[in-house]
Amino acid sequence: MRLACLGIFLALLTDAAAVEPVDYRREIKPVLQERCYACHGALAQKAKLRVDSGANMLKAGVIVPGKPDDSPLLLRVSSDDESVRMPPEGHPLKPEQIAKLRRWIEEGAKVPEDDAEEPDPRDHWAFRPVVRPAVPDVQTGWPIRNPIDRFVAWEWEKRGLKPVSFADKRVLLRRVYLDLIGLPPTPEQIAAFVNDTRPDAYERVVDELLTSPHYGERWGRHFLDIWRYSDWWGLGDELRNSQRHIWHWRDWVVESFNEDLGYDEMIRQMLAADELYPTEPHKLRATGYLARPYFLFNRTTWLDEVIEHTGKGILGLTLNCGKCHDHKYDPFTQTDYYSYRAIFEPYQIRTDLVPGEPDVMRNGLPRVFDANLDAKTYFHIRGDERNPDKNRDIVPGLPRFLAPEGLAIMPVKLPPEAYQPIRRSDIAATYRKMLADRLREAHHRLLSTELAVAPLGFPFTLAATSAYQAVLKVEADQARLEAAIADPSKAPGEFRGTVKTKESNLDSDPQAKPLPDVSTGRRAALARWMTDPKNPLTARVAVNHVWMRHFGRPLVPTIFEFGRRGQPPTHPELLDWLAAEFMAPSIGTDHVSGSARPWSFKHLHRLIVTSNAYRLSSSQAGAENNVRLDPENRWLWRMNSVRMEAEVVRDSLLHLAGELDRTLGGPPVPISQQDASRRRSLYLFHSHNDHNKFLDTFDAPNVLECYRRTESIVPQQALALWNSRFAMTMAGKILDRLHERYPDADDARFVTAAFEMILAVPPRSEELTACLETLEELRKVLESVPEAERTRRARLQIVQALINHNDFITVR
Repeated sequence: MRLACLGIFLALLTDAAAVEPVDYRREIKPVLQERCYACHGALAQKAKLRVDSGANMLKAGVIVPGKPDDSPLLLRVSSDDESVRMPPEGHPLKPEQIAKLRRWIEEGAKVPEDDAEEPDPRDHWAFRPVVRPAVPDVQTGWPIRNPIDRFVAWEWEKRGLKPVSFADKRVLLRRVYLDLIGLPPTPEQIAAFVNDTRPDAYERVVDELLTSPHYGERWGRHFLDIWRYSDWWGLGDELRNSQRHIWHWRDWVVESFNEDLGYDEMIRQMLAADELYPTEPHKLRATGYLARPYFLFNRTTWLDEVIEHTGKGILGLTLNCGKCHDHKYDPFTQTDYYSYRAIFEPYQIRTDLVPGEPDVMRNGLPRVFDANLDAKTYFHIRGDERNPDKNRDIVPGLPRFLAPEGLAIMPVKLPPEAYQPIRRSDIAATYRKMLADRLREAHHRLLSTELAVAPLGFPFTLAATSAYQAVLKVEADQARLEAAIADPSKAPGEFRGTVKTKESNLDSDPQAKPLPDVSTGRRAALARWMTDPKNPLTARVAVNHVWMRHFGRPLVPTIFEFGRRGQPPTHPELLDWLAAEFMAPSIGTDHVSGSARPWSFKHLHRLIVTSNAYRLSSSQAGAENNVRLDPENRWLWRMNSVRMEAEVVRDSLLHLAGELDRTLGGPPVPISQQDASRRRSLYLFHSHNDHNKFLDTFDAPNVLECYRRTESIVPQQALALWNSRFAMTMAGKILDRLHERYPDADDARFVTAAFEMILAVPPRSEELTACLETLEELRKVLESVPEAERTRRARLQIVQALINHNDFITVR
């Protein structure tokens, strides 16, 4: 009986669902938005038709309420004739979508009274100019330290949220150390901070960390993720992707963060140092940013990556979506895509000599330059490079919507040292020393030959010996070098001071063509536009990346999609205030650099990490109401816990073990030497083909695209921290350091010291008890082992357990 009633009840529910009217807002409008708005919405009105509101469709007569078979919209989307069916590109609408559309029309094509057409794309939040909003006046009694706190507290007040308590001093110190320099504090640094009662004790720590050379390594790595840093890869010795010695760019990035070079200037140097600073090699390193996308086999693939990732990484726009057709969501046409490509069309890559090293295979400076000044950009029909429209003239420029006045492009006349590097005294000296060394070696071989032959009494003709010929050749080379220095325009390829990278695998004598004495100025114009304070995107995108890496989640969830397809910011006023403050600081002076500099990352970091919002605990204990109202912590009533990045895991273990090599910069550590290396993970060779297995286990960056690190929790991570040779070695070193510091410590003191060193906090009473019981059990298991070794092996297990503790791998 009960089963029969249940069956009747379910049948009634099914019948009710079957006759439930189609919901226009939930079931019809999203389909039209996804498949039809690009051509018939605010962006475009092909055939003078808009379908972005019920009123527009009724006015155009494309739907006839109650008569689906007389409704042109339904007939077009359901047609089997591809020449008639809409949408013309992509797959047809799904059968269930067409069925819903038919039922909606049959039911009278009803729409809500507040249904409205798409807003003007120019009114999209990310396309509006950055205007500094007023800092809100909040009524909460919560302590406010800077405007960030007011914006965050303002959102709490709207939603009835209350912040949790502040983080423990030890937890906060570990958080800010790992955030700013990627290394945990030592027990001595923890004790000093805990015992420092000065009101600005925390600010003093922040200032110290921001002046540490390890700050540049930490934050350089973050932006190298965004900029897709990769060492070169190919097949054997054949370079196919990126560039040899690309590490010079990596070192420039680290140095730029340490020197607090403005982000605007960083962009200008990365895109166009060869046009803006053509005779300054330390700045030319920055153009490694554009050398990185190099791909031997296909120029279009190469430039496609440049377009995609300058768009995503700097502007937060998916310009790449305009390659085959007009952008479906943003006001960028397919022609705009190829106009943007034309900015980069002339550039190629060369490797300049570095002082003291004449062989660019051993070392050299990869940098870009405009090689093909007359290179044309063709419009690829439907994005197919095999089908170029050679009758269409593509002019370099930007999407008209973003730059209605166009780009102010001015060709750049280069100084002679830029296109004739042999003119540089350090390069000439490098060649001279190389030939002097060769001549000395040739004379030595000649003398050895004479001494070997003379005792034999054989006739000996110097001119007939290869040794003498070698001397003559080097002397001839010296004469050619001096002639090249005197008249660089006639310098042979081997004495030009630079080697041009192959443009393709078919490009076999690239040195024959002289380097141009002019650059187009296109990239310099682009860089100036990108860093103009009137640009609505650059600063917003940058501060969003910085915020995400401090708070564990971004203000704009779609970090490389600020266009209309992306999600809006959770705190729009805070985002704009930070962007405005980043470009034009207003908060007095900065303790690190004196007066706060425009586009200063250090100023931005200091504002964020000294806010009280940053200092909150990550625990949600006792905050049940907040959890109910905001389970995802969108409104930042607590700090977000995040997993350590792969490099931080490895570097922290080296640091705690006293093994970290703190040397800055230089060539990457080859794969074959990485197991024994103690250098920071930033300096390990890492490419698409070759990468460190330990780092991969903890989600090392994908060199093809990594705007945000993935966070996985898999068994292999625990195995790597327990069983890998690296982790076991570091655990032993950590144990040795603990015994050196506390040689007479009993188990309780040892456990406490181990917690404080590895986790930065003392053990809770239950943790201490559990560890002491474990040590006793381990000693029983090891009772046949001599006492000293028994204690060591038992305590090593405690150290390994703490390395595997969630509070080690997590930043609280």
